[in-house]
Order: sequence, then structure tokens, then C-alpha cells
Amino acid sequence: MRHLFDQYNQPENRLTHALVSSLANDPALLKKFIQWVTGQEPPLSQLFVVEQTLPGQEEPVQEDETRRRGLPDGWIYGEENWCLLIESKIQSPLRRDQLDRHRVTALKRGFEQILLLALVPNPSEEVDLGNSVILRKWTDLYLWMSQQTESEWAGRLTSYMQVLEQKLVLQNYLREGTLTVFDGIRFGKDNPYSYIEAKRLLRLALDELRKRGDLQEQLRMDSVGEGRPAITGRESTRIWDFLRLEQARGIKNFTEFPHLTLSIHDDQLIAAVTVPNGIRREFRRNLLAGGHDQFYPLFEALLGNLTKALKGIAGAVPWVEVLQRRYPSQRSEPIIDAKLQFDLRTAFHGDQSASENLVKHQEQWLGATYEALSKRNSNLQVAVGAVFPFDRCPDVRKPEILNHVANVWLACKPLIDLVVEHGKASA
Repeated sequence: MRHLFDQYNQPENRLTHALVSSLANDPALLKKFIQWVTGQEPPLSQLFVVEQTLPGQEEPVQEDETRRRGLPDGWIYGEENWCLLIESKIQSPLRRDQLDRHRVTALKRGFEQILLLALVPNPSEEVDLGNSVILRKWTDLYLWMSQQTESEWAGRLTSYMQVLEQKLVLQNYLREGTLTVFDGIRFGKDNPYSYIEAKRLLRLALDELRKRGDLQEQLRMDSVGEGRPAITGRESTRIWDFLRLEQARGIKNFTEFPHLTLSIHDDQLIAAVTVPNGIRREFRRNLLAGGHDQFYPLFEALLGNLTKALKGIAGAVPWVEVLQRRYPSQRSEPIIDAKLQFDLRTAFHGDQSASENLVKHQEQWLGATYEALSKRNSNLQVAVGAVFPFDRCPDVRKPEILNHVANVWLACKPLIDLVVEHGKASA
């Protein structure tokens, strides 16, 4: 079924239509919007909202005619010769001459107090927009609308922005910036897992994590490095991507280096440092050269760090995964030949006196991990991090979950240091 707001072909016009329709149907929201945009009280006179047309004109013109005539995308005006013009951009650049034409059009219609609002994914500092032009990001609008919880139309708009962003990401139309922001993962019984929604959330989450100075400083995370070249698996129940380390910059095959992996499943979120099968020989040698005497203390240190990082987060589990797989083709889903997943707390004795429900000691899982890696005859990778189950970890539904993801990666610093830095020194 076609969405209520999908009345135009161009994504910019769809988004403007959603905004204008929401404002026109909620006068209280409209007044708050004007105050938010301008920082001033709205005019006392009656307010009118039109799109793809001129004040006083009965019917909107066609999309191609709108572009030809240089009409603003939206027009809010009152009876006191005041108006706020709206220009929306998603992919095309924002130009000063286009805004100047809008201002001239408004002057010809008798308006004297003219303000222009430009909504864009990423503001460009190189464009001189002149006075009276107010620049806002779509994410600013999304956040503000998300706070207007008393407005049904604000909720409709934010929901549509999520839906439209999903489509634009899949179509590769939204190449820079975003329309929304990461505000948690809400998959569950009432909101089943969706591939396109998971892909949107994963993109937003990694965009936020790339900005973190602690990851750049402590782990040497590459804030501009590309992740997966193509995210596939529409029929799968999980989707994943990764952040590179600076040491891997310029490396064609990302599996030569460990990387910071984030994976959204239908039932859980996983953050881990992945040591892939294809890591360089010196990296693998450095991980295993010390035998059990080095391997076990390393994982005990990782457990200590992860325990601190996950303190107070209900349902979160320090996690290890060992995976043997093969690929029928380059772009196909892998065939899993073996998988070992375990709570890292099983590897070391803990205080069992407090509760009978605590994790029981079973050192053999970590022993099996060492044996498999040291006697590898297959495509084998290991990942260390944490699992955040949707049904037991309410923090997943909050934007702050990204802080916990970052802390998990930081807790795995000893693994990265041993594999990459020491391996680099011994090469």
C-alpha cells in the first residue's frame, strides 16, 4: 500500500510533503516549529501552509514545472506580510542563486519579512547562503520532531523519515549524511526484525561510532575507512559491518587485519573484535606463539575488561565465537561447517557463592578455541566481545547502547595490541 506521504516522485518532494502535511494538520505543532526554526514567536495572525505552489494559487504545479519556475518546496505565511520559505535537499546541492530566486518570488507576492529554511543532509561550509537563510540538517528536524510526543503528526513524520531513509539507502540515493539518527534498536515481539530497518540502523550506528575520539585514540580506529563493500543477505536474520583500524588503511582485503564488528540479529546485538581467517601470518603467529601460557591470561584479561565495561547492563554477556565456514561464491551467504559460541565467564572460576544461577565453570570451551586456532585446517575466525539480547537487555532500545558498544571494543584492546602492534614489531 502506498504511504500517506508518497505523493511525489522526487524524494525531496516526498519529504517536504510529509513535513508540510504534518504542520498543516497540527496548528500547535506549526507554531512550535516556527519558533524552533526562527528562535522567535510566530506571527499572531492566522497561518497558512502550501507546497509546490504560490500563496493564493489553488492547485500545486507539477514537479518538473516547480523546478522550472523556481518555486520553493514549502511556504508558510501569515497575514502580516511575513513568510517562511522551505527548500529541501537530499542529493542535489544547495545553491545561493536558487534561494535568491525564492526571495525575489516572495517579494513580488508582497511579502516584506522573508525567511528561508534550507533542510539538507550535510551542510556545506563552502556555500555562502547570505543573510536570512536558516540552515538545518534533516537529523536536527528528526530529533526535534521526536521530542514532540504530544503530536500525532510529529510521530507520523518521524516514522515516515525512517521508512524513506530505508528506501533511499537501498537505492543508493542517500550517499552523504542521513535523515534520521540512531535512537536504539526496538526489534521484538511487537516489532519483528526487518532487513531494511536493520540496515538503516547499522549504518546510523557506525556513522556515530566513527566519530568517537576514544576509539580513534586508544584503538587507532580509522574514522574514514570503508566497511563492507556490499552488504548482502536480505533473506538472512542478521546483518553486519565493521570499522577498520588505521594500520589496515589502504589494504585491499580487510580480512588481513582484525576489525571492529557490529552485527544486528533478529534477536540480539553483537559487538566484537574479529580476528578473521585471512589475517597475516605474523599476526596469527603472535597470537599463538606463547601457547596456553599466553592464550589463557590474554582471555582472562579480556574477561576482566569486559566485566567492567558491561557492569550494570542487564542481560549483556561477554562472548566468544569461533566460526568455520566456506563460501559457494563470492557474494553468497556462507555455509557454516562449525560454530562454537560461549560465555567467556565459563573459562575462569568465578564466585559461585552468591547465587546458584551464576555461570558454571567449563574451561574446555576456551581450550577448544585454542586447539582449533593452533591446529587450523579450515577457514576459521574468532571474535571476542559482547552480546546484547533484545529480550533481556533493555539498554539496546536506547541510543546510549552505542556507548556500551564502544566500551566493549575498548575492553578488547589487549587482543588488538597483541595481534597487530606486536605482530607489526616482529614482522
